[in-house]
Amino acid sequence: METRKLAVGLVRPVRRAIRALRSRTAFALALVVILGGFGVADAATGGSFILGRTNHESSTASLATSRGTPLSLSAPRGKAPLAVNRSTEVKNLNSEYVGGLSASTLRPAGGDDYASPDSDVSLPPLGEVEIANTGPLAAGTYYVSASAEITLATGDPFGGCIVTLNQDVNNYLQAGDENGGPRITVAENLAVAVPSKGSLQEYCGISGSAGGSDVNDAGLTAIRILSSSGTAPAK
Repeated sequence: METRKLAVGLVRPVRRAIRALRSRTAFALALVVILGGFGVADAATGGSFILGRTNHESSTASLATSRGTPLSLSAPRGKAPLAVNRSTEVKNLNSEYVGGLSASTLRPAGGDDYASPDSDVSLPPLGEVEIANTGPLAAGTYYVSASAEITLATGDPFGGCIVTLNQDVNNYLQAGDENGGPRITVAENLAVAVPSKGSLQEYCGISGSAGGSDVNDAGLTAIRILSSSGTAPAK
């Protein structure tokens, strides 16, 4: 009889402990379900990274591999595979495209050539002389500025210069001329579409046949632009 009473007395506290443990476990599970349902479950520093949830770190997380690319991101068409919340510069970031433009397109490009002051480049009667040449250029649209100072000999009524593409003097892009003298200044400004490895030149000449006219302080500058509006460039 005494043994039975002792056994009953031991069983009751054990049952109460089991019921209490079950209650706490059920509460914990419910809390996980509720928080998970609202999407606020976090991966604490040192814990697991939970996909589909907001994850927080109190220190910098890093990803490394000894083979291949450490991280690859894929997104549906029209969606960015990566988003950031700051415009602060990211050091050592190498990108192939910026705003849809490739690195080679964004790279500054241009060309120039000059005849030094008092160079005295002789101008033959009724002919043209190449004064400046950019050399081969990358393909693109260029803003071109050219100018020259010409000293006209007596008997040469006026002088002028033209800008050409690939030395095609018969189909020049733009011309500038002036009369009077004995010193005149001419200039040409235009936008031109240049093919890959194409070049731009400035030629100068005179209209008379007296001889003795010359060019001083001439130059040509071509700077590639990425965008523009208005009339289509010369070709």
